[in-house]
Amino acid sequence: MKNTDQYKNDSSTNSGIFQSLLLIILITVVCLISSIFYVYEGKRALVERFGKIQSNSKGDFIVYKPGLHFRVPFIDTVKNLDVRIQTFSVPSDRIFTIEQKSVKIDYYVKWKISNLVKYYLSTNASISRTASVLKGKINDVLRAEVGKRDLSDVITGERGSIISILKDQADESAKNIGVEVIDVRIVKLDYPQEVSQSVYERMRASRQRMATMYRAEGDAASEAIRAKGDAEVVKILAEANREAAEVRASGDAQAAKVFSDAYSQNEDFFKVLKTLDVYKKSVKPDETMVIDPSSSTLFKAFQSGFKSE
Repeated sequence: MKNTDQYKNDSSTNSGIFQSLLLIILITVVCLISSIFYVYEGKRALVERFGKIQSNSKGDFIVYKPGLHFRVPFIDTVKNLDVRIQTFSVPSDRIFTIEQKSVKIDYYVKWKISNLVKYYLSTNASISRTASVLKGKINDVLRAEVGKRDLSDVITGERGSIISILKDQADESAKNIGVEVIDVRIVKLDYPQEVSQSVYERMRASRQRMATMYRAEGDAASEAIRAKGDAEVVKILAEANREAAEVRASGDAQAAKVFSDAYSQNEDFFKVLKTLDVYKKSVKPDETMVIDPSSSTLFKAFQSGFKSE
């Protein structure tokens, strides 16, 4: 009986030791897993210990880049921050121009974190809080800039200037919370219905002026091209006429030389040919010419015969 009780006590002791070891192993595994944290691509991390951001021996805050890192479990708190470009849109808001005409403007803003520690301390890494701060600043600047201009400037010529001022002033204000404003862009601009027709007419008149200007420039260019073409034609014709005259003069000279050489070989024969040519041209088909053989040079040439040199 005593042996049985001792066996039970030993079994109970062994079971307690096993449970204790199992508990220690479990706690060790949990602590090991809790000490590991991973920072994903496109993000950075800060580790906070007892309410303070961890820093190195030089006093610089430690920024954890993408990869696997370690911390003290249950003491250190990891704060992940998204360093990618963020975007938020602002719906229509009624704004008054200098002549007290209202317009509705939609715009969007692109921003990213430029100083991790300042951003975390200022906004507690809240994207919505950051968007609220930037929206408030941009709305103030937008109302001020639109209020300095009339409606036509806001709709047409001055929109680029307004956007540039919005971006610069918003970026300057965003530096206080560790943020850089990448871009501010107006997406949509609506104006009151009562001024829609006048705006359309103004836009149509502007487009017509541009069309007239382009048409006038085209006509001027066409006239210049046509004048240049006419000048080229005159130049080409003059050159062709000159070359034709030279060729004709050369041909006439060669013909005269050939005629002269042939004439000098048998003058009587050529006199007869010329006389026949004169008769042929002077006598019409329905006329008759009577020639006296005794006084005709033609008959004398036939009677005496042709003498060739």
